[in-house]
Amino acid sequence: MMISPISYIEELKDNSFEQLIAERDSLIQEIKELEKIAFKKGEDRTDPAWQFHPGPDVRYQMNLEYLAKLCSFIEEKYNREIVYGEELEEDEQQ
Repeated sequence: MMISPISYIEELKDNSFEQLIAERDSLIQEIKELEKIAFKKGEDRTDPAWQFHPGPDVRYQMNLEYLAKLCSFIEEKYNREIVYGEELEEDEQQ
């Protein structure tokens, strides 16, 4: 069973910027691997990956949704912490 994209991001909300980039890279790698399986001509479903649920087609779609949410979250975190430095300002006030 896969979690919703919102829950996926909720699990990552406290990760550092570097950890989020590593997660993004991992998702992209998994998407590339799933493309090799899910895009085979003739709907070839003999690959052992098709024996698991959810199948590669569903995992592919969900990973794309995770990636979209993750990229938006990275953009927000980048603007907030790196461009505008809100994290620094909060630390300086304490």
